[in-house]
Amino acid sequence: MQRFLVDLMLMRLGRWLRLLGQDVARPWGESDDELLLQAKEECRIIITRDKGLFQACPGAGVQCLLIRSCKISDQLQEMTEAGVPLRLDPQRCTLCNGILYEIEISGMKRWQCRDCRKLYWEGGHWQKMESMLQSIRCRREERAGLSYKRS
Repeated sequence: MQRFLVDLMLMRLGRWLRLLGQDVARPWGESDDELLLQAKEECRIIITRDKGLFQACPGAGVQCLLIRSCKISDQLQEMTEAGVPLRLDPQRCTLCNGILYEIEISGMKRWQCRDCRKLYWEGGHWQKMESMLQSIRCRREERAGLSYKRS
């Protein structure tokens, strides 16, 4: 599994990626040098919108994904093109990236973070997130169909 590090501009994308089961660290600091050091020490791929940081990564021996979009649905689409599956898979805490474990409360399945103890469950927000992911998957299939028809 790939390990990612988002810069400060993409913290929202980082939370979404954690909901998709990805290991996504928060930055230690704000500077490009700190991000590069953290990515190298933790063997992580940087995800950024900063072209300067993107260009600095090869020289630092760090892999990097440049996200071009400002819109979260388009950012998630870009991540699917990098191989991230678009399915809700609660394994990581959206706040701290800690590992979630499954518990049952009053007969309902929940997940709790081992580190910060945040509790997650499949509520109304879950259906909204799934709907958004389904919309992105449909757009991706439509684009694939269009490019196939053009060939």
